[in-house]
Amino acid sequence: MGDITYDDDAAARLQRVAGQAADCLTGQSAARRAAAESARDDFEGAYAKRFEESARVEADDRPKLASSLRDLANQVGQATAAAKRERSRRVELEAWRGRQEAREREAASSPFGVFGIPAASGLDLEPSETPVSPPHIAASFSARGRTRSGSGTSDGRSAADPDALRQFATTSRGLDAAAGSERTALKNAWSGFTARCSWAPIDSASLLGGFDRLLQENSDDAAWLERIADAFDRAGGHGSLSNATLDIAAAADLPPGLAKVFTKGLSPAEVAALWAKLRLSKADRNDLRALPVPILSQLGNLEGVDYWARDTANRVVLDARIHQAQLRLRELERSTTYDPGGATYATAFKNLTALQEVRTASNDRSNEGRRFLISLDDSVVPPLAAISIGDLDTAENVTWAVPGMATDTLGMNGWTDAAQNLYKQQSLTGPADHAVVSWVGYTTPPQPVIQGQLDFGVLGTTHAKDGSRKLAAALRGLDAARGGDSFTNNVVAHSYGSTTAAYALTKRDVHVDTFTTIGSAGIPNSIPDAGTLHAGHVYAGQAQNIWVIEPGRGDRWAQTGRLSPTHSQDPTDPAFGATAFGTDGVTGDDTKHSVDDHNVLTDDHRGYLDADTESLYNIGQATTGHPEAMTKYEPKGMTWYEKTVLEQMQGVP
Repeated sequence: MGDITYDDDAAARLQRVAGQAADCLTGQSAARRAAAESARDDFEGAYAKRFEESARVEADDRPKLASSLRDLANQVGQATAAAKRERSRRVELEAWRGRQEAREREAASSPFGVFGIPAASGLDLEPSETPVSPPHIAASFSARGRTRSGSGTSDGRSAADPDALRQFATTSRGLDAAAGSERTALKNAWSGFTARCSWAPIDSASLLGGFDRLLQENSDDAAWLERIADAFDRAGGHGSLSNATLDIAAAADLPPGLAKVFTKGLSPAEVAALWAKLRLSKADRNDLRALPVPILSQLGNLEGVDYWARDTANRVVLDARIHQAQLRLRELERSTTYDPGGATYATAFKNLTALQEVRTASNDRSNEGRRFLISLDDSVVPPLAAISIGDLDTAENVTWAVPGMATDTLGMNGWTDAAQNLYKQQSLTGPADHAVVSWVGYTTPPQPVIQGQLDFGVLGTTHAKDGSRKLAAALRGLDAARGGDSFTNNVVAHSYGSTTAAYALTKRDVHVDTFTTIGSAGIPNSIPDAGTLHAGHVYAGQAQNIWVIEPGRGDRWAQTGRLSPTHSQDPTDPAFGATAFGTDGVTGDDTKHSVDDHNVLTDDHRGYLDADTESLYNIGQATTGHPEAMTKYEPKGMTWYEKTVLEQMQGVP
């Protein structure tokens, strides 16, 4: 009869976390009330009334959220009880049917069976065949917005004690941090419940969004009061200010012009045009840092915005995310269910480790070019990120380094080191003002065989197509941000990254000057030849192909990727039409060593982007406009494995 899809542990976790979150919110009442009363003592005028209104809304909404959380916990408890009854019913019904079959067999063998008279037996009623109906889960809550302006009283005046306002903001943020940790735990528990308890239907799930809204409104109140306090400080810290002045100083989080930049559906070019009207410059970095983290999170990934601004925003967000991740780990470690080997802790640890890796990789290196954190997407674990070595706002030559399988931000330092090698190589033959982007902007497929597990995502196109959309958006964003500036744009893609980039270079409004593949896992079969790609010229480098089990030096994975039924084309094949270049080393030249592995960096410095390799030399020439200086590709002979197979087929001993 089978079991139902309902994980008691996942349900218990959600029930417990929801209750803990409700207790946290309820326990904040006294502290919030005392802080609000203290701030209100010397607060007068229209803005004081707005503050009172906001405090009342918060005091009403928070208990409602706590009640919804407790209701959720009760519903989950009821669902668990119902699941237990349904499982019991199924077991009892299955057992009864077994007994009934035994009785029927016994009756058939009885001399009275021909008369339909069963053998004597006790009363054994059939359990119900009607399944227990699972209770529906409704997790609903909606937080209200709050008014933070003089609201038509701009001819009046308001007064306040700035220190008291700041103390309220500090207290509120501390309490929100605690509630935010509970919200994170609730989100994780909810995800586990919905994934493993589908037997219980979900009618509504607005609670998490409402929780976020409540915390955001609290954060907005705190920031609003701090802006008012700053205005009073600038005026001397005492007396009153006109509401007209406060309407400007304490405006909503975004000036109207900046708010327009975030309008949904804008193209990168439209964003760039609106951004230009704001007339912000690098001198405004400190003002930009003052914006709320949710706004900075959007700004840091908004295509069309200047990259200095995106870097400024993303660094603030990164610090905030690291802090949140550290709090999350400490929370898990203090939990009574702490399991250092469990999936929840492992995910949290991976997230923090990757964020810290991004921070380290984005730090400037002495004499190696300024580094900019141009994107940060923490909606997945590990997060996605892109780091530019060199200034994308001014660079005359830009190269996007697109990674292949098994590359994520846990290895951001390694991929950025590879990009740094290319940046240094380009410095020898290209313009001084150039940039190389270490772009870990999509989730790559894992290595097919790792720790005994098999995953053949590298043979499919799901990761590549998803990544191609993101890469195409980044390329369009650069074009838009630079406007009419003239610059050279290149893509260098390794392994499965060449599959991803090839898809991107077939999309509308996407074009680069050069596209270079190294150790390609295969160009999509839907792309007939190099001329179909939106690239001025296509180059391809491939080390000696060898199979995974084959001894000797060479690339063990590229041709494995090209076993794919959908991306099997080798870009070094003359029929494809790319310009193939040498990677196997130039005898006697210590600046052009051979590539002996599939990776871009190796311990013995023989990867595709290792310094002093023939591969890196040629990529540097290709991306700086010197194809005539590139070394030629020499077709490879048969590998040891191929020779062995051929000899066996020919019967050679």
